[in-house]
Amino acid sequence: MTFTHHFKRIFLLMGLLGFLSNLFSCSDGKSKFKPGILTPSGYYVKNGKAYWYGGFSNAELIELTSANAATFAPLSEKYPNVEFASSYASDGKNVYFNGRRINDADGQTFEVLGFGWGKDARNVYSWYSVVSDDAEHYVDAKGGLQKDSKHVYSGDRIVSDDPESLKYIGTVGGRSYHSDSRGIMAGEIRIDSADVATFKPLEHGYSVDQSQVFLIEATKLEIVKDADAKTFQVMSEFYTKDALNVFWRGEKLPGVNAGAFKIISEEHHCSCDDERVYHHYKIIPNADPAKFPVGKRLKYCNDSEIVFE
Repeated sequence: MTFTHHFKRIFLLMGLLGFLSNLFSCSDGKSKFKPGILTPSGYYVKNGKAYWYGGFSNAELIELTSANAATFAPLSEKYPNVEFASSYASDGKNVYFNGRRINDADGQTFEVLGFGWGKDARNVYSWYSVVSDDAEHYVDAKGGLQKDSKHVYSGDRIVSDDPESLKYIGTVGGRSYHSDSRGIMAGEIRIDSADVATFKPLEHGYSVDQSQVFLIEATKLEIVKDADAKTFQVMSEFYTKDALNVFWRGEKLPGVNAGAFKIISEEHHCSCDDERVYHHYKIIPNADPAKFPVGKRLKYCNDSEIVFE
């Protein structure tokens, strides 16, 4: 009985392992190539065929029918020090990225530039699309842009048709600024109304020229109305001021005394001058800074009240 029971346990265990093997593996049904649960994603040549396997989280096995398996190899062998080069492969004629052929890419001259980026003797590619057809002159420009002899690019988007005039102004707060003959560029955002000669980038998406104050909110450009560019200064992420006014992300605080202005809490967007208390850019009714309790910490404030602990 003991032997029979032990045999049944072995039989059940073998059945379970077989079930898991089938569950976590796949094959093309012809070559019998079966990546298992521990098989990493990548390119494989098995039984005269080339494959892309998506790995455990994307367990798709794709036979690359257009590839010559005899000359096929991941480009990480050619570019061992280039990050993500293992996502690319070539048979000397065709080029593949993540298991899909890049149409018209030349396997003889293809170079890996990074994840989703590569070039051959003719073109520069972003994923599977041509970004530039002037690979010979395609280079990195300072501040995260690229250019060839005809265009300036931010990633796969053209941001200027004037590469000869491109100048790098600087990077402030993680945002890079350039100029060309038309005006100013902040990445993909153009500030063409700016005076290039007097333009100055500031922290937190703000910038000024001789007469205007600009604010970039996400991907939108705004001009801060009523702001004096000559005296404008950034106080914090949310608050700015000039000689007469205070602004919360470009919105003017009504009736504010700029000379007496104080930020109570950046976290709660609460501030005051000598007479009024503000939440964001709105006056909190019946709130009097002269009656703030001494030594008490702010608990919260909103459009209707300010509360201390």
